[in-house]
Amino acid sequence: MKTTVTQIKDAENEAVILLNHALDLAKASVSKNDNVKLLALDNNLKLWVQIETSMKSAKNLLPQDIKDNLLKLSKFVERLTLSKGVQMGRSDYDCLININMQISEGLLEAVKNSMAREEAFSLVKCAVDLSVAKEKKNSAELVVALENNLQLWVYIKTLANSKKSKLPSETKDNLIKLADYVSGKTLEVGKNIEKNNDKVLDSMIMTNLQISEGLISNQKIA
Repeated sequence: MKTTVTQIKDAENEAVILLNHALDLAKASVSKNDNVKLLALDNNLKLWVQIETSMKSAKNLLPQDIKDNLLKLSKFVERLTLSKGVQMGRSDYDCLININMQISEGLLEAVKNSMAREEAFSLVKCAVDLSVAKEKKNSAELVVALENNLQLWVYIKTLANSKKSKLPSETKDNLIKLADYVSGKTLEVGKNIEKNNDKVLDSMIMTNLQISEGLISNQKIA
């Protein structure tokens, strides 16, 4: 039993680390500061070097096919990061973010992680989808991303309003206000989807990233 509990804790910790790096990369992708980009890329690279080292260890008991896949991913992350560095485009960042999130999602599903971390993952995923649709200027993808993000915030508002929620009253009120803000901004963008709404979308994206960061740190919506 102790071994199982330890393995679950390790998987949870690894999932949070990957998600934290995805958050940092998402922030770096919209930053104009090369130092911010360099720090996020360097930390993510170090993480994947550690993963690669772990996969090569004789003590690693993961199935060989999983180890092989993680080794391939680590090599890809290393090549992309070292070849482009701060000159990366948005699609490159999105690729690195999605890799971290996919592996994190697998770990979260495997250990049935806490709701707070699941919601943190969902917030980052919606932020990435909004960012991709905005950059591609794809109206159809933007509509889907906006709808998914709105549904997530409606869900968060419902949880915050729940009598079972253990959140402090101030936190509940802030989440409810943010949910209403997202709802209003979604309607604003939706009225004229073809219009340049980059500032509004960037605000919605940063809202998701900031709340996700808070959830990962300490908060729980439960």
